[in-house]
Amino acid sequence: MVLHYLLELALRVGIIYVGIGAGMLLQKWSKADQVGKWILFVGLNIFTPILLIMVFLSIDTFTGVNWWLIASMTVVGTMVPMILNSILIKLKEISNAKKKASMSDEEVSTIEEISMAQKGAEITSSGFMNALFFPFPIIIGILPSQYQAEGILAASLYLLAQTILRNSFGVYLGIHYGTNSDLSSKKSIFQILKRLLLFPPTIGMIIGLILRFTIGYVNMDTQQILLGLIDESLILFFTTGFVETKVHIASEIFRDFTMVLMLVIVGLSFRFPKKEEWKEPVLLRGIFSRFGGGLLSIVPIFFIPIPLVAKIPLIIQTMAPPAVANSAYAKFFKLDELLTSRFIAIMTIIALIFLPAEIALLVWFGTGIL
Repeated sequence: MVLHYLLELALRVGIIYVGIGAGMLLQKWSKADQVGKWILFVGLNIFTPILLIMVFLSIDTFTGVNWWLIASMTVVGTMVPMILNSILIKLKEISNAKKKASMSDEEVSTIEEISMAQKGAEITSSGFMNALFFPFPIIIGILPSQYQAEGILAASLYLLAQTILRNSFGVYLGIHYGTNSDLSSKKSIFQILKRLLLFPPTIGMIIGLILRFTIGYVNMDTQQILLGLIDESLILFFTTGFVETKVHIASEIFRDFTMVLMLVIVGLSFRFPKKEEWKEPVLLRGIFSRFGGGLLSIVPIFFIPIPLVAKIPLIIQTMAPPAVANSAYAKFFKLDELLTSRFIAIMTIIALIFLPAEIALLVWFGTGIL
């Protein structure tokens, strides 16, 4: 199990940095901006919606865990870091206002204001964590094989709830702080809802929900029925497992390719922080909000009435670094892309540094089943 975990984690971490590295290399190309726009278009408008549909269709019913409890923990895990970050930003603005009151006009000009684009980048990066590509390999490595299905299903429900938040409240934040950053030109609620519903990932989520509750969970029986409607002879392939294997491999490749597209977008706007930048208040604020808020968010997980095997994945997801997709959303909504990329890079490094300690604590906590 340990070897499987190490290989799985190494593969996922390797994909993360290979994707970012590819984007960084593309920066040197004269047509990097144009390529970046095309990758953003394809990633957000085609691949991400399809991936969301696949996620919805691959989630089975789960009777061992109250879905609403997991959804509520997702809301807590997303909102607490955002609220904490917003409070810190407000305190900084109050501090700046007090300083300005005792300064001359020339001195006031030296104080750097926190822009709407920066606020949006900070808040979204602190709240929307990497609930799939970072934690899933860890979950697979920690949980014994007899508990993996139940644990991964709980993690999938958490991911599903965050996907809904990402493509609803997250889109609203993007519109408010990015494309709608001019306070004098607020858009109507109708316009905001219109943009929210027409946002491609949101469309993919809606289609996924409709298919999930009409076609149902796409297991082998459902696939046989669907294929049987096209050509009954194709069912033979399912009985041999040939098509099943090919479909599984194809879905895995598609998922990883979609992730790499998002990572390339990160790399295109990536600049690794210099030594002195690690001490910048904005980065310290982001680190404290993401992981401090994450620690506060896992407290209620210990007390909710769900099996231990479901609590462990939720804890891992809640303490994950910012999602790499935050960079694509920042680019789309014209938030602070550079700050978003720096948050992702630094907090992913921090998460990896403290990962052994996190695993040790979880193994101790789950002694009964691990």
